[in-house]
This record gives sequence, C-alpha cells and structure tokens, in this order.
Amino acid sequence: MSVLTRERAVAEWDVLAPFFEQAIPYTCGRRDIDDVRDCVDDGNGLVIIAWNPDASEIYATFLAECLQYPKKRVMSLTLCGGGSIALWKHLYPAIVHVAESMGFDQLEVVGRPGWSKIVGADKETSRMFVEELNGGK
Repeated sequence: MSVLTRERAVAEWDVLAPFFEQAIPYTCGRRDIDDVRDCVDDGNGLVIIAWNPDASEIYATFLAECLQYPKKRVMSLTLCGGGSIALWKHLYPAIVHVAESMGFDQLEVVGRPGWSKIVGADKETSRMFVEELNGGK
C-alpha cells in the first residue's frame, strides 16, 4: 500500500482513473471522474493505492478526504475501486495506521455493504439513504 503525493497522483491519473471510474456509479450522481481528478489536483483528496510492487500491479485505489467537524478531524474514504476484495482487504489496518499517523481522530468509510467484511459489522454506526429530489437534477 502506498499514499501518493498529489503530484504523483496527477502524473499517474491515466492509470488511476479506471479504478475510480468503477466507484463512480455508487456516488448517487454526486461526482464524475473529472470531479475526482479536481479533488486530487486541488489537494483536497488523498490517493491511496493497494498494489503489488513486485509485479507493479495496482489492485485498488482509494480516495481519502479530510473532514473537519467541531470536535473531530476525520479521514473519510469516499471512493474505492479495484479488483477482488480478497487482494486488498488485509490492508485495512495499514490504512487505519496511515490515518492515525496523519493526526486524524477517526477513519470513516463511505461504501457499499461489503465494507462490513473489511471494517467489521460491529463498527457500522449508521446507514445513508439518498432520496433524489426534483427529478434528480
């Protein structure tokens, strides 16, 4: 697993974008791939990759964003795209460590129900329900 600098993420965007594109349909229309690139390019999003350095093969990409609440600083994993979960689920403790080492108080995962297999169902604190209004405009 590696945390990419903004410069490296932007330079490698053509390689990273297809992974993020897999997650775009689950954003409820809130983002497209250009929004994700802008988030990274502006320095508001941090790209984390799961990869095999021996084969130079990326398994998954994660977009992490900083959320500052009045009482907590939160690393929010808002997008994840990649191959089989079996290839990278073991890296979750390393992502927790990265968040801790960067001074975050909490790590939040916004994802599909399968994330409970990685994070642990006992850590699910809420569910999000999305109602499209005005015809989804």
